[in-house]
Amino acid sequence: MKVFDGQPLENALFEHHESKDSALLTFLCYTTMRHYYSLHERLSDISHRPLDRLDIEVKCLLLLGACQLQYSTLPAPLAVAHVVSAARKLGKTSAGGLINAVLRRYDTDIEPRTEEARLELPHWMINRIQSEYASEMEDIFRTSTCRAPMTLRVNRREISTDEYCKLLCEHKIPFQKTVLENAITLEKPTSKSKLPGYEEGWFSVQDLASQLPVSLLEPMPDNRILDACAAPGIKSQQIADTFAMNPVDAYDIKPQCSTWNIATPQDKWKNLTFKQGNLTTTEWWDGKPYERILLDVPCTGSGTISRHPDIKVTRQDADVSQVAELQLELLKNLWTVLAIDGILVYSTCSIFKEENDEVIEQFLADTLDAATESFELPIGRATREGWQTIPSESEHDGFYFARLRKLGRNT
Repeated sequence: MKVFDGQPLENALFEHHESKDSALLTFLCYTTMRHYYSLHERLSDISHRPLDRLDIEVKCLLLLGACQLQYSTLPAPLAVAHVVSAARKLGKTSAGGLINAVLRRYDTDIEPRTEEARLELPHWMINRIQSEYASEMEDIFRTSTCRAPMTLRVNRREISTDEYCKLLCEHKIPFQKTVLENAITLEKPTSKSKLPGYEEGWFSVQDLASQLPVSLLEPMPDNRILDACAAPGIKSQQIADTFAMNPVDAYDIKPQCSTWNIATPQDKWKNLTFKQGNLTTTEWWDGKPYERILLDVPCTGSGTISRHPDIKVTRQDADVSQVAELQLELLKNLWTVLAIDGILVYSTCSIFKEENDEVIEQFLADTLDAATESFELPIGRATREGWQTIPSESEHDGFYFARLRKLGRNT
């Protein structure tokens, strides 16, 4: 219900993370979101009342019930009984008959009819992907229903990658090395608290593509670094780990809270400071230019659907243009706090060009003292203005990066 009201699934589940049923709850919610369109279609075909006109509690219960019937090993009669019982607990006793009738007629063998149900994506996303990624669209479609890989970034300030790999072997946790020296992908996602070195801060859970933009900063030892739009703080931690001699300011409009997903900074990162500020203004700025800026802008998250499947249910086509306007505003504003000859790395976890190359192209057209710099990364491919990784089923998410240098002349 919170997801349909616009709250990210990850945040909605957080308050239940200590529950004994957390694993089951997570499985049901994530699987329902991954297969929302096919579950919705099958239920709609057998319900005499339109699914979207039912009370939201009833709609959610039907979806969760269908998910159990389709994707769990729970016997069908027991699954139906559990959903009817849940309806009573939610004060929807009168809906018990409808729920019982619909779920008992649910047929797990029926193949999806529509393109939305077959690909498990809304039409607008399908159309954009087909238009922008003709040669890669089938891989993107397939990846969108998969569970995202779990990749660790080893903090080499604390332990070497080889030493940490030995620990994983000792704990009989299978893994694969990646194209990045200190990135390891687990063969099976595991609770991070059960991994060796969790309490000591020897690793961070961080997607492989997400680890790439920090390397593009290339700061000099005395450069100040700004991590803009920093929450949940994973890249802030990576910057501080990688460039231990550089002072790092991590700013976000959000106050420090559970969604930052980082330890108390005083525990590990003496060169890292977390601050709150509205980055569409300069009221937060101390007036001293930053030589390096990582701007990981808010975006649709279209490159992370396997990790955040609720995105395909809660996002709309109009959101792409709206967020692109915010991205350009942030880019223009933060350019004013960048030192001459400084570097700004622009990053999104989107695969849509309107949030990526098109934002950079508009910025360059409006900004005389800005120029892009070319680079190569171990995964992905070059675009007109930057670099794009495509979502990969077993390796990484879809990210975009561009590197901009501030030239020594006035606008």
